[in-house]
Amino acid sequence: MDEKYSPGSFCREINCPEHEALESLEEEAYLEKKKNHCQDCTAWRFFLWLEQRNFRVIRTIDEVPAKELAARLKGIDPSTVEHLTIEEILCL
Repeated sequence: MDEKYSPGSFCREINCPEHEALESLEEEAYLEKKKNHCQDCTAWRFFLWLEQRNFRVIRTIDEVPAKELAARLKGIDPSTVEHLTIEEILCL
């Protein structure tokens, strides 16, 4: 591995050399080969542990102010509507 594994990182992020053999596979074929190919990988064992317990990994983002979020939801540059209220932005 080029970089050390840390919790929450993915094979591609740490440039795992073992991942190259899986690159061309998709969905079920990928998962089936990975079960055998990556059985000693800490990241993969953690993923399987989560799956067995019906947990999901959710990546969060930094908190966005409500007005900026409203503008982004409407596809508007937040700086162009900073003089409007949230309700006005959502009505555009």
